[in-house]
Order: sequence, then C-alpha cells, then structure tokens
Amino acid sequence: MTPSQFASHWLGVHGPLAAKLPGLGTYRQNHIRERLHEAPDSPVQAIDGIAQLSFPSIAAMEVSDASAEYAACKLDIPKFQGGITILVIEADELMSGSVAPTKLMWVSTRRADVPSAGLRERWLATNRDAARDLPGACRFVQNFVVDRAHPVSAGVPSGDPSGAEAVSELWFDDEASARAALASAAGHRLVFEDPLLAPVGVYMMQEVKIV
Repeated sequence: MTPSQFASHWLGVHGPLAAKLPGLGTYRQNHIRERLHEAPDSPVQAIDGIAQLSFPSIAAMEVSDASAEYAACKLDIPKFQGGITILVIEADELMSGSVAPTKLMWVSTRRADVPSAGLRERWLATNRDAARDLPGACRFVQNFVVDRAHPVSAGVPSGDPSGAEAVSELWFDDEASARAALASAAGHRLVFEDPLLAPVGVYMMQEVKIV
C-alpha cells in the first residue's frame, strides 16, 4: 500500500467508522508530512500515523472497546494497517493556545539509566516552561503513558508499548517557525537532549480533526 493509499483509507473509510464509537469525546488523526528523526534502534514499531481518541475515563474507553462500532473498526484495520500499538495517555497542557496549522509531534522512550517511578512529575518540574523559550510556539501538550494493557486483536501485529513513555505535541503557525524552533538551542534541548526522555521519532504532522 502506498502512503497516499494508506492516508486516503484512514481518512475516508476508517475515520467515519471510528467517529461512531460510543462515549468518544474527540478524535484526531495525525498524518506524517515529514519524518524529521527516527532512531535506528527504536523500541517502538514503525509509525506512519498517530490517532488520538479521547474518553472521559479508561472505564468509558473499555465500554467503547466492547461495542459493535469498535468491532466494525477492528474488521477494517487489516485493510490498511500493518500493525497497531495502543497507548493510554494523560495530557498536561503546558502552554495554552489555539491549535495552529503546523504541528511537531514526537514519541519518546525513557533513557536507560532513568527510573520509571515519578518520571512524569520529575519531567514536568523541569520542563513545564520549556516551550516558552521557543519562538513561534503556539501551544504545547505533553502526554504521558499511564496504561499499556489494551492490545488490539484485529488480525495485525501489536507493537510493544513498553518502549513509549510520552507523546509530545507542539503547534506553530507555519513550518518555517517549527523548523527554526527545532533547530534552536532551546528546541534541541527539549526534544533531543532531555536527560529523562529520548526521542524515537520526531514528525511534522498534519492534524485532522474528525470529531
């Protein structure tokens, strides 16, 4: 399947199916416009897109997982996805603002010498204002993984979720601002030189709001 065929099916076929999930709050698709960095020894499976579905609680998500609508989604998954990993995350909005047209998104793993206990709290204490040093940044949301116990049985391989600790979202008005921010000392420190987290994939995304 070509990247354009994948994106077309995800947006035009799978998107409307997932939008019907009971209890769903919001649903966004993140389509990769450019791969800016991918670790050669990444502990996370290959990424061609990231879907974000919000629910009021894990319990509400599990009710949705048991629905006929979700069963229909799982029947569609093998038609365009080669693999899927489910991460339950909680968001910390560190810079409030509007959702701008350009989005940087990166998936991070915990560095080998960093203990997992209290990781979220220690990271937030150090990086709460990090995006304010990035010129042109409009909004910053850091999402930490809180649950990895929801594999998808849909006829495709499930990735190992243990390699992912956080998913970061940073919005800009345009690509030039995003590239300048990532190339800056502050951007490099936030994305690549964090003492707690190491990026396994950094992407320029097109965010599409479905719900």
